[in-house]
Amino acid sequence: MFYRSSDILITSTHVVLLRPGEQRFRLEEIRSPYIVKHGRGAGFRAGHEIRARIGAVDVRIFYTTNRATFGSVRRALIRALENRTDPLPI
Repeated sequence: MFYRSSDILITSTHVVLLRPGEQRFRLEEIRSPYIVKHGRGAGFRAGHEIRARIGAVDVRIFYTTNRATFGSVRRALIRALENRTDPLPI
């Protein structure tokens, strides 16, 4: 297990979004992960998001306004993707 919280679980085989409803993604299906930063505005805090391609669909893997939590999830996802059996193509 690379990361666990009440919102997300990252293991050696899956990323599981626990809230609002459970969604499960196999690591081998995750392609082209990228980060989206959302600016502050009208009473909203700045947010950070991780998105990726799953098949032909662009999906949100994780979102938070907490910078420290985002960093921990980002590092865990990087470690999990580096350790999967079929590495990302260059």
